[in-house]
Amino acid sequence: MKNARTDLEMPAEPAVRDAIRRRVQAYCARRTLVPPLTLAEIAAHADRILHAAIEPRYRGLVTVLVGNEVWRGALAATPFARRILLLPQCLRLRAACRAKTDALGLLCEDCGRCAISEIQRAAEELGYVVLVAEGATAVAALLARGDADAVVGVGCLSALERSFRPLTTHAVPGLAVPLLRDGCTDTDVDRAWVSDVLRIRDDTHAYHRLDMHALRREVAAWFAPDRLQALLNASGDATATLAADWLEQAGHRWRPLLTAGVERALRGGTGPFSGTLMHVAVAVECFHKASLVHDDIEDDDDTRAGVQTLHRRHGLPVALNAGDLLIGEGYRLIAASGASAGRVREMVAVAAAGHRTLCLGQGAELLLRQQDAAAISSKAVLDIFRCKTAPAFEVALQLGAICAGANRATRAVLTAFSASLGIAYQIRDDLDDHAADRAASQGATFRPSLLMALAHEHPAEGQGLVEERARRLLQHYEDAALDALRPLRQPALKSLLYRVAAMILH
Repeated sequence: MKNARTDLEMPAEPAVRDAIRRRVQAYCARRTLVPPLTLAEIAAHADRILHAAIEPRYRGLVTVLVGNEVWRGALAATPFARRILLLPQCLRLRAACRAKTDALGLLCEDCGRCAISEIQRAAEELGYVVLVAEGATAVAALLARGDADAVVGVGCLSALERSFRPLTTHAVPGLAVPLLRDGCTDTDVDRAWVSDVLRIRDDTHAYHRLDMHALRREVAAWFAPDRLQALLNASGDATATLAADWLEQAGHRWRPLLTAGVERALRGGTGPFSGTLMHVAVAVECFHKASLVHDDIEDDDDTRAGVQTLHRRHGLPVALNAGDLLIGEGYRLIAASGASAGRVREMVAVAAAGHRTLCLGQGAELLLRQQDAAAISSKAVLDIFRCKTAPAFEVALQLGAICAGANRATRAVLTAFSASLGIAYQIRDDLDDHAADRAASQGATFRPSLLMALAHEHPAEGQGLVEERARRLLQHYEDAALDALRPLRQPALKSLLYRVAAMILH
């Protein structure tokens, strides 16, 4: 079935295709394009190239080629054995193909009748894992599982465009070769072009992509009972043990993960983290877990993540005291981290400013609850999110950056990123809470929420439209968070933050 769009045409003549590729490569070579780039950035570069003398009907091709140039160096630095080649099933000759399919895609019998067997054989000899499956859907599934360090994809221009978002979201290097013609059967591809892309390799190119699974395991190990008992000097003291037990309880550990990830992305290298970084990352979680104790008290919650809250279990005075102790422990851990006096001073200042802003945001929410629900505006709720949720992300990011000796420009980017990420995170939380409340027939949540405010501001709209407004705001702030990363010149840090945003928001 031919695509209805008029800007997704592939030139039939190889000379025209090669000329467009050379023009895109020359344009990108004159610029410093630090991956990842947002879809809007890639589209803007494509439009500039089109205005320079390429016909609008080739816009889709130019967009794909810009994406290729952005990731070319990173893919070249990825070993063949860590790459996946994704081929479309429409390359087979449907009438003659005897291959079966399974959950992963087509099981090519290497009969030699179509391009698939030749390309698959060449890729597997290099060390690629090859999948013959539907483009965008397969890419999204692979990346969600974390199964790919880099992807080479073949597909029609429309499918390749749809693959941009998952590749960008997960910051996975990807190069694409468009089919010579679209359609669902018996298509073809420039095999020489595919061969060139498959063999791209450059051991001298520096691109360090953090192993998020290993990072999460390392961070989780810092919260094992024996390590926490030693860090918090909790041995034999009932209150300290209570605080350590609360800190030990499982959770996403986003904030210490951010601290450790930023430090590693900026410093590079592998192996165990320093004791300084471990102290600082645990301090970040102390601040966060203390805020949860106090938040549960202020919300009068019975459970958190299916576990009885601290004040329900031990009473209000004990819970308040344990939360206060965790705040003190956080500052003590920073002071005892072994960082230089200057860096300790910076970290304490950042943590104190974040603590203050969070309390102002929480206070604004508590006071807002005393008003008539109809008077709550979406602006007021978003301002609360900006104060209440964003600082926790900023503190985590900034402390990791300070440990790594980051400059002011990098730290300013982290501030802008966290502001939008925190708001997006809280909108996502509101949407999830609202869905859970509806499923349980419990009505609106007790605290002022964005959905509550939007419903009062747009009384004529049904619940579905209100939710759609919230989803659009979520997308707006997610895009703003990624847009804030444009000035970064460190690919490892930029890629890490793209991936973190994806994990937190999706």
